[in-house]
Order: sequence, then C-alpha cells, then structure tokens
Amino acid sequence: MPLLQINLFGGVEVMQVSGESVSIPSRKAATLLGYVALSSPRGISRSKLAALLWDGHFADRARASLRQALLTLRHVLPQYADVISADRGDIRICPDAIKTDVGEFEQLLKEGDPERLARAAALYRGELLDGISSTSCAFEAWLSAERQRLRMQAMRAVVGLLDAGGRERMDIAIALALRILAIDPLQEDVHRILMRCYAQQGRRADALRQYDLCRAVLWKEVRAVPEGETEQLQRDIRRMFRADNSRPPQSNCPAP
Repeated sequence: MPLLQINLFGGVEVMQVSGESVSIPSRKAATLLGYVALSSPRGISRSKLAALLWDGHFADRARASLRQALLTLRHVLPQYADVISADRGDIRICPDAIKTDVGEFEQLLKEGDPERLARAAALYRGELLDGISSTSCAFEAWLSAERQRLRMQAMRAVVGLLDAGGRERMDIAIALALRILAIDPLQEDVHRILMRCYAQQGRRADALRQYDLCRAVLWKEVRAVPEGETEQLQRDIRRMFRADNSRPPQSNCPAP
C-alpha cells in the first residue's frame, strides 16, 4: 500500500494513508517533490535537479539549495527514508511508496471506458503544479510542456465522454471543458465543444454566449478573430434557434 498520496493537479497536496494532510512549508521543496514524483521510478541526478530547479545560480549554491530542500522534506514527510532515496548521485522516489493523481489520471485515460474517463475528469482539478513558479527558465519550459501535454489528455477525456453519450456524461464533459478554459481561455476547439454541447442540450442561448465569449477572449488576448469552423458553427446554431422560435406552438387539444 502506498505511504503517501501526492496530488499535483491544482498545486501540491500530500496526504498520508490515514488521510492526514502533510504541510510542506517550502515552495522549492514542494516543487522538488512534485518533479521527482512525476519522474518516478526513474532516478534523477543531483546535478540535473540542481541545474533544473536553481538555474542561474552558481553550481555550489544550487547544490546547497537542493540539499536544503531535501532536508525540509526529511523533516516533514513521514517515513521519509521509505519514500525518497537520496544518495550522492541520484534522487528517486520509490514507486510503491506513493500514488499520484497525475499517474492515476493517465492510467484511467489508457483504459478509456466511460466510467474511467469520468473518474479521470474528476481528477483534473486544475493546472499541473498550479501556483508553482520558478526563476529557472529550464524548469518553466519543462512545466509549460507538461501542462500542455496533460491539458491535451484532458481534452481526450472530454471527447471520449461526449462520444459515450448520456446526459450525465455530457454534464461531466462540460464541467471538464470549463476547467480547461479556466486554465487556458484561448483553446478555441474547447469553446466549440461547449457550443455543441449546449446546442445538443437545447441551451442554444448558452451556446451563442459561449461563442461571444470566445470571440471576446481571442480579440482581447491576441487580437485574433474566431476560425472559420467556429463562425460556421455559430451560424448553424443561430439558424436552429430561429427555426425553433418560428415553429407554431403545438396544441394539446384534440383535433375536431
């Protein structure tokens, strides 16, 4: 049984198997733990970690900062020695000692059936390592790439849930799509998915509001206009809306 649950979507949260939260007072120590947990079971050299997390510092200072972060983790993590192996060369986390929400998320997506996709959607609570920032250009480049990769996987969950059908699954897909847009509002394909979902649910006014939001965000952030596919979709939805409004109301009275 894992000794620790490490949640990395939406920040860094460490839980003991008892459910008790473990507070990590140092942001750098939390970042170190998250990075090594994501790399498990592969070990990472001390020199690589020091250069990645303390890029721009002199080598001696970077290694000293790495040692301090490890000391912080030693003080706060229960059964530290069973969780983290840190010798003179490498640092690694024992894969049997931890469970991460990111690892579970990716495994559920591989299995791919609707029930597991719904569980994966619930795990994607926010951006990977949200709130974690660094002055290290190398670390920021890695983090940006990982966030984008996981965001694309979350999109797979949205599409899979919609393909599976059913009102409950569509509601889960909509909630996940909204979380993705809260992270990156420039994802125009996600705006289109939401427009289609709302239209299928008969919420055509919501679908058109989503188009307006997409158009406003694109113009404000990058001075761009929606793609042709998005424009065509909103025209189709408007036609559906007008057609529905123009139909005469059905009478419940029997014909004479």
